[in-house]
Amino acid sequence: MTGKHYSIEISDEAECDFDNSYNYYFEHSPKVADDFFQRISISFENIKTIPFSFPEVYKNVRKFTVKKFPFVIYFQVEEYAIKVIAIFHTSRNPEIWNVRVDE
Repeated sequence: MTGKHYSIEISDEAECDFDNSYNYYFEHSPKVADDFFQRISISFENIKTIPFSFPEVYKNVRKFTVKKFPFVIYFQVEEYAIKVIAIFHTSRNPEIWNVRVDE
């Protein structure tokens, strides 16, 4: 029996979240920025493999905690797509990403 093969779709807002964070790390240390990039990539692979194993936190939105960085990836599973809503620093107000969720 084979599992589903999910694709990752990153919203414009989530891409902006990532870009801002990556640029911040890059200004301080290109090596740390590279590690951040790798951790986000690994996180996406983990999410694609077992998306329903991560907790649902808000209106069908699930949460993946990134290892080694204070970030959370918020996503929804729709058919065969993982829709990334936010790549969010844990110190930020969650109300910011909550408004990104379609009702």
